[in-house]
Amino acid sequence: MVKRLFYIALCFILFSCVGKTVKSTITFLSPEEYAKALGEDSTAFLIDVRTPEEYAEGHIEGAILMNVMDEEKFACGIDSLSSEYTYYIYCRSGRRSQNAALQMAQKGLKVIDLQGGYNAWKESNKPQE
Repeated sequence: MVKRLFYIALCFILFSCVGKTVKSTITFLSPEEYAKALGEDSTAFLIDVRTPEEYAEGHIEGAILMNVMDEEKFACGIDSLSSEYTYYIYCRSGRRSQNAALQMAQKGLKVIDLQGGYNAWKESNKPQE
């Protein structure tokens, strides 16, 4: 019984540490901070993780589409990304991009997530296509 409790406690500690490491490679920025960082970062790579229909309705200029809802294609897509870049991602409101950010960070990628997503970007009157 003691060994089992020790094992459970050890697993909890290890998983807690892994989670903190992954989250430390994800940064959340307001639309103003995001726009500024995106403009100043020479390693920036902009990714829209919404659906193709949402992307067609409007997106941040220069964003490429990687639909996080298409799990298989998204997983293949992030496997092809280089750790030399900083990935600026967004979705409509921020929920899907958090999921995408976690998946990307687990692959060792540096991720900047837009707080409030594309909705917040539009409300801040930032440029869009």
